[in-house]
Formats: sequence, structure tokens, C-alpha cells
Amino acid sequence: MNVTHINTAKAPFDLATELLWQHRWDSRAQALRVTIGTLVNDYAISEATAEVAAIQAFADLDSVNEASRIDVDATTSQVVIFRDASGRPVMLTARDLNRMINQARAAGLTQFVDADTRRPVVLEH
Repeated sequence: MNVTHINTAKAPFDLATELLWQHRWDSRAQALRVTIGTLVNDYAISEATAEVAAIQAFADLDSVNEASRIDVDATTSQVVIFRDASGRPVMLTARDLNRMINQARAAGLTQFVDADTRRPVVLEH
């Protein structure tokens, strides 16, 4: 019997989404750690690409049914425009976000996904 294999190559984001779904009950850091490691080790995806794919896939899964959103058309490299559930804009500058992350670090609410590289950093809540 001749069998022709279908090309099942998937984009890193799609692979990350599938992997994260399997680890959806783990902590953020653990789910991302497993996903990034699997993408790098099993699929030969670069660590930088795996990190971004896993972070973006995590955000998509985490935001299902969320009425608020990030307005990517209004966001720049210096400001994130967050739209709350009613559509009102909330300004978060790079300085604001840095201050919030430092406060979360001081409160012990951040974790490194990879302790050796100390990246990426996630907020656990």
C-alpha cells in the first residue's frame, strides 16, 4: 500500500497553543516552561521564536471571553492603550509598566520561566 504523507507542519503559534492547552491547569511559569522547552527541543524552533509564540498563545488562551483588550492600532513602543470592557482607553506608558513590574517583583508576584536565562518573566496571581 502506498501512502502519501500530508505535510503537517504547523506554525510555532499553533504548536504553542496546543501545548499550552494540554498544560492549562499548570501555573503560568510552568506552562510556558514546558511549551518553550518542547518547541525548542522537539520542533527545533529557536528559543526567541518559541518564547514569543508561547507568550502570544498564552495571552490568546488567557483572554478568551475577555471583553477588555489591547488596542494594537493605538499602541506604540512607548504606550500600550488598553480598552476596558466598556471601550474606555487606559494609558500604560513604558514607565508605568516598568513601575508595575517592579512593584510585582517586590511583592514576590513574578517568576522566571527559565531560571538560568532569567527570561521570560511572568506575573503569577
